This record gives sequence, C-alpha cells and structure tokens, in this order.
Amino acid sequence: MGLTCGGKLSIFFLVSLNGLFLLFGIGLLVIGIIMRVNAMVFVGPEVMKLLNIVGFNGVTLATVASSLSIFSICLGCFIIVEAGLGAFGACCKVRCMLVVYAVIVGILLLAEIAVVILWASMRDKVDGVAKAAMINVLKMYAGPSATDEISVAWNLLFVGMECCGVVGPLVSHVEFENTKWISGSSSIPYSCCKEATMSNYATGTNIQCEEMSANIYRKTGCFDAIYSWFSQYTTPAIVVAVFILAIEIIAVIFAIVLFRGIKEEEEDRIV
Repeated sequence: MGLTCGGKLSIFFLVSLNGLFLLFGIGLLVIGIIMRVNAMVFVGPEVMKLLNIVGFNGVTLATVASSLSIFSICLGCFIIVEAGLGAFGACCKVRCMLVVYAVIVGILLLAEIAVVILWASMRDKVDGVAKAAMINVLKMYAGPSATDEISVAWNLLFVGMECCGVVGPLVSHVEFENTKWISGSSSIPYSCCKEATMSNYATGTNIQCEEMSANIYRKTGCFDAIYSWFSQYTTPAIVVAVFILAIEIIAVIFAIVLFRGIKEEEEDRIV
C-alpha cells in the first residue's frame, strides 16, 4: 500500500513551501548583501568611524549595521540549505531528513519569535540611548573646515545622508552651540546646506543657509536619517521573516504528516 492522500498532499505542499522558502532565503541573502555594500559605499569609511564611536553598552551603530547585514546573509544561506533539505526529504521520502528538517524549522521558529519579542521590547530604549550618544559625540564637532576625524565624519554624514545635526535644526536650533565649532553668526555649518557637496563642504559658504534665513538647508536630523536608512532594509527583512514564520508552521505540520505516512507505508511493506 502506498502513501495515503494526506501523505501525497504533504509531499506536494512540502516541495511547494520549500520552494517559497528558497525564494525567501534568496531574498534575505540579497537584502543582506545590498545592505552591506551600501553601508561601505554610501556611508563610507570615515562615517563608519563616527558610527563606531556612537553606541550603548559596548555596542556601536557601526557594529549594528554590520551585524544586521551579516545576520541577513547568514539567515538567507541557512534558509536556502534548509529548503533544500526539506524538499529533498519530501521528494525522496527520507524520514530522518524530515525529522532533522522539522527540528531545524522548530528551532528557527522559536528563535525568530524570541528576536521579534526582544526587538519590540528594547526598541524605544535603544533609540533613546543611541540618540543621546550621538548628541554627546556631536559636541566634538569642530566645524566644516576642521580636519579631525570626528568633524570630517560629521560633515560627510551631513552631506551623504542629507541631514543636519542629530535631531535636526527645526527641532533644536542650539545643537551646534554646544560643539567646538566657533560658528559666529551661523546657526548651522555649510555642510548642512542643500547645495553642499563632498568636494566643497569645507570651503563653501552661504550666509542665508547658515543663518537659516532661507529654506535651503537640510532639515532632517541625522539620527532620523540613519534610522530611515536602517528601516529601508530591516522592514523588508521583517516582512520576509513574517512570511517565513507562517510557512514554517505549515511546513512542520506537513513534515509530521508525511513522516507518519512514510512510516505506515514501510510498516505495510513489512507486513
């Protein structure tokens, strides 16, 4: 006697679901690679030095950026391997592979739930601490023409991520008053002006912009800019993870059904 209808359906659905697993795994892999490449190319090594200073409990923003991309890449590779294991086990009706597959999926399911709960519970606290750390590092800023690493990194961040200060000049007009920069009548540095570029931020000037008398300066704070940069990658990753979570639950059920079906089939052969 062959597999029951439920067993055959389980094979079909396991192969199909693991096909989706494969696509989602590739999606996470691509997101991780893009995030890692963009972190190095778009942000640049100078800004990464700044992000290496800003942190909390020994964890810097640079570490977070790097870890998220690596985690996404590793998780994507893991899911691709897992999908192959599940599909092969279902097609070839190998019980031990189905058991390993179900265990791995179960562990991954619990890990994802734990990460989501941890992130949700710590998100506001992390945001507050990170913002306070950035404000503290901004005090070391010495102006657009300064050549020290911290000032250069801030200027490149202002230009590269089109932001200004930590919370933004519209929220706080005095952010730069607490820095090393001798600003004179200027409220913001030239690197915060929309016209500033990587090549002219140190030498350019625009009184209307720097005194904020004209609407030609960057209004977004760098904390929000960095947060948005993270979000453009973490949001798709979370969406993919939620889909994977739902598929995993269904996959475990079908793996158990197929396992029992294969076991019954083998017992019938013995009889």
